[in-house]
Amino acid sequence: MKYLSLILLLFLSSQLHAEIVKVPFTSKALENSLIGTKATRDVHIYLPDDYHTTKTRYPVLYFLGAYSWPIKYSSHIEKMLDNHKKQGNTMEMIVVMLEGNTPLRGSFYVNSTVHGNFSDYVLEEIVPWIDSTYRTKAQAKHRGIAGFSMGGTGALRFAANNPDVFGHVYALSPGMFNEQGMAKSYLTSDAAIKRYQAFKQKLAASTEPQKVMAEEFASFQGREIWENGQDNSYSAYLMAYAGAFAGTSEQPFGTHFSKDAKQKPLWYSGFGELISLYTTPAIINELHSVHIEVGDKDDYIWITEGVLALKQKAQQQNLPLSFNVFSGGHSDKALARLEHHMLPFFAKRL
Repeated sequence: MKYLSLILLLFLSSQLHAEIVKVPFTSKALENSLIGTKATRDVHIYLPDDYHTTKTRYPVLYFLGAYSWPIKYSSHIEKMLDNHKKQGNTMEMIVVMLEGNTPLRGSFYVNSTVHGNFSDYVLEEIVPWIDSTYRTKAQAKHRGIAGFSMGGTGALRFAANNPDVFGHVYALSPGMFNEQGMAKSYLTSDAAIKRYQAFKQKLAASTEPQKVMAEEFASFQGREIWENGQDNSYSAYLMAYAGAFAGTSEQPFGTHFSKDAKQKPLWYSGFGELISLYTTPAIINELHSVHIEVGDKDDYIWITEGVLALKQKAQQQNLPLSFNVFSGGHSDKALARLEHHMLPFFAKRL
């Protein structure tokens, strides 16, 4: 790793303009996952115009990609930053872009046997590596985290659980449950549950589990996850969610709450605990700023209702959370909102 860092610094020293540095990073935390998540992952890092011509230290924004977003989305972020510069808006910060893809298309950025230890990957590997490799302002008040959809959920969880690392958080359309949310979600899809149950039974009976998983997950790769119909995409998401939040040592993919009601809290916790976390004054008081945006007609209705439930409870407690409820669905103008809401939010606060 020290050799890699030296090569990077020598390369960067010859660059005199803003750029995205693309670095393959091999993670110990992601090795040996049950489903074969890649341990070597691309990390994309945006460096400001004058990074190589000054000795200035910069605040850092970490951006987490959504479910099934490849790392190439960083090209959109680069264009957003360039647009701001053309308009005379300075964006003097380092932006670190990460993705959470796995063979099930999404890790939710938590530690799990199924996907790998994504929380450790971010907190124990990436953040220290960025601070040791680049000239950063390595304090929570100068470090923010953001994300869209699954990335927004991950950003909220990271900030709430680690306010000494991330002082500011922005989430766009994050997965979130109120008390009724899980019952309205894909987690209750009959077709997805049926496929999930059949997969678990086949996996338990097999002497070649890796082969079973490769065959089962084949229809989840690339565009096929969407092109094979809603039942296919819901099945992938249910399995990914189960592996992230409902797994146990005996049952890494969990036991569905329709089969064992005692498992319901595990399934609910993934999206449900966010309301509890962000209505806990002791947590909010440790953070410098929190902002959440959601469409009033999100394609996943439980997301709109979950965020609105949080907004109501936060306002009742006079907690300093800010919200923006816009007209639209889950992905409506997502890139525009990241450009015109997220980036100015951090440019002002970091």
